Amino acid sequence: MRLPWRKPALAALLAAAPAPAFCAEEEEAAADAPAQTVAASTAAAEPLWNAAASAGVSARDDGPDGGWQSLSLTRGIGRGYVRAGVMRYHGTLLQADVALPSDYLVGTLGAGGNFANWVVDGWVSYGWQDYGRISTSAGSRASTGATGSPYFAAGGDLGRVLPLAQDLFLTPTVAGSFANGRLLRPAPTGSGLRDLETREPTWSANAAIRVDHAFGPRDVHYVGLSVSRNWTSNGVSALRRRAGTDPAQPVLLDSKHYADGWTEAGATTSMRLGATLTLDLFATRSFGVMAGNITAAGASLRRSF
Repeated sequence: MRLPWRKPALAALLAAAPAPAFCAEEEEAAADAPAQTVAASTAAAEPLWNAAASAGVSARDDGPDGGWQSLSLTRGIGRGYVRAGVMRYHGTLLQADVALPSDYLVGTLGAGGNFANWVVDGWVSYGWQDYGRISTSAGSRASTGATGSPYFAAGGDLGRVLPLAQDLFLTPTVAGSFANGRLLRPAPTGSGLRDLETREPTWSANAAIRVDHAFGPRDVHYVGLSVSRNWTSNGVSALRRRAGTDPAQPVLLDSKHYADGWTEAGATTSMRLGATLTLDLFATRSFGVMAGNITAAGASLRRSF
């Protein structure tokens, strides 16, 4: 019997985005697309290669929607794997009467595996955020400051697959990540000031429990439920003004970060559509997010060869 494929959450990009105070910004979908570790098999040998195309959407309560698309290629190595992927994420930042769309293009390298029912994953991501045009009540305009910024993230998780019955598995997992990006702060309309950037380093962590049920011929299909407790050092990012020591720059602007913790519930399913084709679906809902709860859903089509 095969052990269930693990699907960590959208780790780097989706988990680490701050939301400006009194604004709503979609979670960065960064980093990498929903990942599946290469599971150990006691039956026939699994194909060595796996290609996946994924897409998803997220909606924040009383805020804008976001969407992502990704492609990835995975190579199995014994009980482990290595993966390369690229993701595009589009979201919108709302602040007062200003709407700022952003597009992320992020590449990710990851590795991990299932070793005697211990599962581990690690990844590193790098990409670029394009700020796009700024929309205000007075119309649309380009940024008077930076037009984009680099994005970096890295993280990992560790879990244990615990068989509860012949077709039932429990997987507790802990995960952590760091992301370093920037936010564009549009100047007030008509002020004549330049748009500014603030640095947004973010640490994130979570602890999750997931239950999977295998069913179908040779237990090739899975359905799972999960619940997690999440924390970030940068749940809300507020622009603040500080007195400078340089007479040439008496006022300094930077951001103050507010930590946040919330709970998330999710459901997943993995359906084998043929000898080499698998469809994965997921949906999640967060509770207690300072900047607004988020509902997300996505799908991934995987082909092994």
